[in-house]
Amino acid sequence: MTFLSRQVLVSERRPHTRVNTSDSQDSQLNWKAIIGLLISAAFLYIAVRHLEPEEVIDAFRQAQYYWIVPGVILYLFALIARTARWQTLLSGERRIPLRELLPTMAIGRGANNIYPFRTGEIVRVFLLRRRNGVSAAAGFASILVERIFDGLTMVLFLIVAAVVGGIPTYLRYAVLVASGFFGAALALVYAVVLWPTPVSRWANWTIDRVTPSRFHTQFHSIVGRFVGGLSCVKSAATLTLVLLFSVCVWTAETISYRLLMNAFGFSISFHQLLLMSGAANLGTALPSGPANVGTFDAPAIEVLRRVGIPKDIAISYQTLLHAVLWCTETLTGLWFMWRTGLGRSDLERELPAVIGDQA
Repeated sequence: MTFLSRQVLVSERRPHTRVNTSDSQDSQLNWKAIIGLLISAAFLYIAVRHLEPEEVIDAFRQAQYYWIVPGVILYLFALIARTARWQTLLSGERRIPLRELLPTMAIGRGANNIYPFRTGEIVRVFLLRRRNGVSAAAGFASILVERIFDGLTMVLFLIVAAVVGGIPTYLRYAVLVASGFFGAALALVYAVVLWPTPVSRWANWTIDRVTPSRFHTQFHSIVGRFVGGLSCVKSAATLTLVLLFSVCVWTAETISYRLLMNAFGFSISFHQLLLMSGAANLGTALPSGPANVGTFDAPAIEVLRRVGIPKDIAISYQTLLHAVLWCTETLTGLWFMWRTGLGRSDLERELPAVIGDQA
């Protein structure tokens, strides 16, 4: 029975409640997608304003494309390191071999490049439950921790850059905001892992006193899912290992960024490379369209321009870099879909159930 058929049957049983809930969820998803696309468009405009097409085309003509090969190899290494990090996060729930988890990671990251608003993360949770029997709550919690550590690692890169050569004025506010946000999120995660019961009680006590009573049930459910999902992380030592894997992931990716600069015959200092990588990847924390178009590109181009790289070269380089990353992730994901026999119809049929579990 298709998902549409199930929806019709449920609608016939509970016409008002079910249809309204579905319409509300669809509306929320549509607005999220629209907001993401608008943010991507705004950042893309910032990235390519005052573009000189002839100069960009000329830069592409003169590029040495064999530098793509080591860049792709490093990026694939980073994908394996990401999978090892996820394996560590899930180890308290279930020990999953790396070879079984790698296809799920690759397919999810490939889906992020095709669908808006990080739908690939939902794909990962769906596959994790289907292939390995891990609950959706644990899957979503592990991905949330990943996102926090990604942001924290970028902040760490910028702190190292500050020690080496300082933070430019135009990045100071962003670094301050990001440090506060990801630092607080990390503290919360450690608190939940170390003291889950007291944190849960405090959160529910706060909800009962500062929020309208009609939202209590929903907010208590969110707290329960979050704390329960993080129960798979058994110790602070596990989180520390996750931090080390995160540094490994982003170091490999940043080196791949640097290697691809050789294709356009320019280089930047270690300090400048950290600034570019940190700014570009912090930009991806914002809502955006598929593949972080714009939010990944504009910060990188701006940093390159401010350190003296001509804008046409910076745009050409960033376009090629993003295309290489997109193709590597998407083609790897599609290859694993083919190997595992997963079809698009499977995703369309079962993903709404995963979303509904978390609604």
